[in-house]
Amino acid sequence: MVNRAKTIKGGFFLAVMFPMLLLGAGCVSTAEIKTISADIQDNKKMIGDLLDRLSAKDQEIGRLHDKLNTATMTIENLKKDIEQLREVDVQMEEKKKEVDIQIEETIPEDVLGTPPGTDSVSIEEPDGSVK
Repeated sequence: MVNRAKTIKGGFFLAVMFPMLLLGAGCVSTAEIKTISADIQDNKKMIGDLLDRLSAKDQEIGRLHDKLNTATMTIENLKKDIEQLREVDVQMEEKKKEVDIQIEETIPEDVLGTPPGTDSVSIEEPDGSVK
């Protein structure tokens, strides 16, 4: 941006000096000088407007860059939070399994209806047959 501004200012300086050089050489009339001077003023205003627009765009880019950085940080924080929640979920599942095992071990056999380690209940009849 600085180099572009220097180039524009350098070109502006030449545009101002060129008519003066021609005037000194006696090749330009007063009407032509007025026309050139008006053109120079128009160009000066146009350059100023362009520089103002460029500055506004530069500021907008800065704001967007800040928003992008903020969004990136938010995304990274959310990724960390998700990973922590996954770890907690795994830990909770492990604890749940431990509690389920403890509950199974502490429930008396008569409540379950079968002793631990057996899959089904078999009842022996007085005649020796099994149901």
